[in-house]
Amino acid sequence: QPFRELLRTHAVQVVVGCALLAATACFTGLFFSHLPAYLTTVLRYDPRDAIQAQTIGVMAHATGILVVGWIGDRVAPRYLLRAGALLLLAFSYSFYRGLETRAISPTLILVLAGACGGLTNGSFAVLLTDLFPTRIRFSGVALVFNVSFTIFSGMSPLLATTLIRQTGAPSAPAILIAGGALLALAGSLAAPRYGGNVLGRA
Repeated sequence: QPFRELLRTHAVQVVVGCALLAATACFTGLFFSHLPAYLTTVLRYDPRDAIQAQTIGVMAHATGILVVGWIGDRVAPRYLLRAGALLLLAFSYSFYRGLETRAISPTLILVLAGACGGLTNGSFAVLLTDLFPTRIRFSGVALVFNVSFTIFSGMSPLLATTLIRQTGAPSAPAILIAGGALLALAGSLAAPRYGGNVLGRA
């Protein structure tokens, strides 16, 4: 009964894992699912311009993941995730505000946002697997991944729309990105204490 053992012996690791994934899941929900409608409906961008900007942003995000994966062989992944979380925390409002005011090219904004998201998306996996011993690793990773993405990714478009409606501020979804980044930062700080199954205790 790996699942029962997981909940009995590694409940804290499950919570830490969910925190580690918060920034990635929230970013994914907003960047991939919410952004197209947000740009065209809320901010009234031309659909072709919106699609072009998002497509280039997605390409930057994918490239960032590959680069971070390569760097992760040389730099501890927890530092890369922390860097991404701090960047998202610091600049999430600026990204949304820039899109709202059109003071900066939307393509440039989404490239920068995609690169920041790539730092968390390219580094969380090894930190997550490090939390669980081999015998329950599959169950641990599966539970954390599904819970995190259901909550943080699945709910973020709805929450973003609600925040915009309630506050009247088109940049309000930045609160969700910042919140996810804070959780990921906390998770990265806790991970070394509760991990060590793959990366060791260093």
